Amino acid sequence: MIGIAACALVLGACGDDDGGEVRDLDGGTETGSASGSASGSGSATGSGSGSASAPASGSATGIAAECVPVGDPADADATVEVELSEWAIEVSTDAVDAGAILFDAANVGAEPHELVIVEGVAPDDLPLDEHGALDESGLPAGALIGEIEPFPGGEECTGVFELDPGEYTLVCNIVETEESGEVESHLAEGMVTTLTVR
Repeated sequence: MIGIAACALVLGACGDDDGGEVRDLDGGTETGSASGSASGSGSATGSGSGSASAPASGSATGIAAECVPVGDPADADATVEVELSEWAIEVSTDAVDAGAILFDAANVGAEPHELVIVEGVAPDDLPLDEHGALDESGLPAGALIGEIEPFPGGEECTGVFELDPGEYTLVCNIVETEESGEVESHLAEGMVTTLTVR
């Protein structure tokens, strides 16, 4: 009975994650927290923090075994295809018209990746922690738009987000510890790009 209750608490905590913390794939302490608006088509806005962790192998502890979509693709006004890999984020276009934007993300890498959307903060101006990961708590209020949570390599995942005209930065904000003990930030490794919304 206690095991079931603990399991329910863990699942509840993960289900409320709004992307307020760096994802640590090694079960270590999360860094940073944020409050801001995370919105997807047809979803509510809110603030808070959550957690997710898993071993570097990407096994199921805290990382979804499959995609957890955000919003309804049928509500999208436009689509941006995104390819996530070690260590890049490639987008199908560098500019899109404002509205409900479907990010159709394919993780073509071997490791889990995610897609975090930040408004109005250029890559060189992102607040970073000691490992070179995005310190989401250091972002201006409302800059954290939302995210597609981490999902495994070889999988695809979608997220629909309402984007106003402006400049956006897309990052993978996962941090993991290598067998050597070296801390690896996916952002510091180069998983960042920009998108202009007209």
